[in-house]
Amino acid sequence: MFVVAASAAVALGVVLLRAGKVRVLAWLAVAMGLGSLGLLVLAQLTGRFGLEHLWFRSPSFYIAALILVAAGIWWLRRPAPRTLRFGLPVALLLCVAIVAVTARLHGRSAPLAMLLPTLDTPAPELIYFDTAGRKRTLAELEGKVVLLNFWATWCGPCRLEMPMLSKLQREHQGDGLVVLYVSLEDPDVLAPFLASNRFDGIQGRLDRAAPFYGAGKFYPLSYLISRDGRVAQRWSGRPREDWLSAQVAANL
Repeated sequence: MFVVAASAAVALGVVLLRAGKVRVLAWLAVAMGLGSLGLLVLAQLTGRFGLEHLWFRSPSFYIAALILVAAGIWWLRRPAPRTLRFGLPVALLLCVAIVAVTARLHGRSAPLAMLLPTLDTPAPELIYFDTAGRKRTLAELEGKVVLLNFWATWCGPCRLEMPMLSKLQREHQGDGLVVLYVSLEDPDVLAPFLASNRFDGIQGRLDRAAPFYGAGKFYPLSYLISRDGRVAQRWSGRPREDWLSAQVAANL
């Protein structure tokens, strides 16, 4: 219904412009309709409606994106001064970029490269070192539901997300959940941070990880691994707590 209403506003504005009537109202209708569609696309790209409503799962995304592309072509073909014809789209894109960066820094969005289905992929082996310096492997946790979290001490969204993961560990430890936090940072960086910030679960340090994990490319980056070692979900950025709790519960 949202897409239909926004599209109707755009269509009404275009009809009024072609008829040369109430031009102020016509431009207002076009701007409101396209703005609404643009916000919808941005929200679905950045996971604002929850990871279960990301762009690849939502037909409304494709419809809205198609309308926006068509509107862009229509605008660029209009007889108008070059500064206005090209300057306005550039200004709008800058605004979108600012909103996207702000959402990312707040820790409630996900980079586009991670907004992809997991396709129930087997999780590759992962070797890490625990806080005592012992070499450990992901395979040792076979039969558990593992929430594998890649993080860094300098990552603001990571610090926002980790208490939520710690809470999940406390609530579901007896059900077979293990939260495994892993970092690529040096021990002398990790040690003081972990000494003053305690999180329930297993802390580990990585030297490297299989390319599948994309370790170090995005923070925070998490994988929910089922008891049989397959990736049930993956996400980057801090998700909504109710969504995360539901995903964990579905795999316990």
